[in-house]
Amino acid sequence: MLQRAFSLSQVPVWFVLAVYCSLMWLQGAPQALQSVIAQWQIALTMALGSFVAGGTALGGGAVAFPVMTKLLAIEPATAKVFSLAIQSFGMTAATITILCRRIPIYTNVVVMALPMAFIGVWLSLHYIAPYAPRLLTKSIFSLLLLCFAVTLIYRWWRKAHHLPSHINISPQPLRFMLVALFGGVASGLVGSGADIAIFALLVLVYHADVKRATATSVVIMAFTSVLGSSINAWQLQVIDAEIQGYLLAAIPIVVIGAPLGAYVCARIKVAYLVSFLLALIALEVLFTLLELVAQA
Repeated sequence: MLQRAFSLSQVPVWFVLAVYCSLMWLQGAPQALQSVIAQWQIALTMALGSFVAGGTALGGGAVAFPVMTKLLAIEPATAKVFSLAIQSFGMTAATITILCRRIPIYTNVVVMALPMAFIGVWLSLHYIAPYAPRLLTKSIFSLLLLCFAVTLIYRWWRKAHHLPSHINISPQPLRFMLVALFGGVASGLVGSGADIAIFALLVLVYHADVKRATATSVVIMAFTSVLGSSINAWQLQVIDAEIQGYLLAAIPIVVIGAPLGAYVCARIKVAYLVSFLLALIALEVLFTLLELVAQA
């Protein structure tokens, strides 16, 4: 019993317990519960967002950013900082689950992409994001989601025509490094992007296995989110009291939802997951188009 409790497969459980114990120590149980209740809209948003983050190539920001900016009327700059920060917890939990459960990833792609994603998010947070117009930020996010939708539709078309995916690929380092750099810049702008860019490249160019590509993108975005949030917290100091309140409400949700998403989506039919994601993307893009028309 003791040996099983401390086995590699139980590390995700210990991570969740460590996060919950830390929250209890920092706030106390009544205050921790009150934080969730006070920001119930954020908590509910991240219940879905964390599941998406753990089981797909879309980070939790793919749900958090549009809901916060379009439904909750929160500024894009605040939504972006929150998205990166909460992904640091949710996607890290999902990554621990992926690695400890030995869910296959393209390790060589992770090694090539991470350094350039780090450079991209650093450049973006320091020199690009502070000057990006509000509507431009929203539009970039919608374009990223459209890119992801095209990738899913292409993958679906290949499967319908019985075209095989490749478990083993031979990636070109320069191509992955450039795409990761772009994804890092996008992540600094909208809180997500490195995962979408790498996933799209793997599926569209290399016809990679979609589940392995998804797990790979989750790992890359987890590390990118941790770095971006560290910059926001200690260098730029933009994680204010408002964002801290959002985080305290969402962290208990995402550290469970993201690993659950990684576990469930590795076992369900891809068609179900694709249909859900396409519907989510269609709604987000529609809202952005309406806002662009209104501004014209």
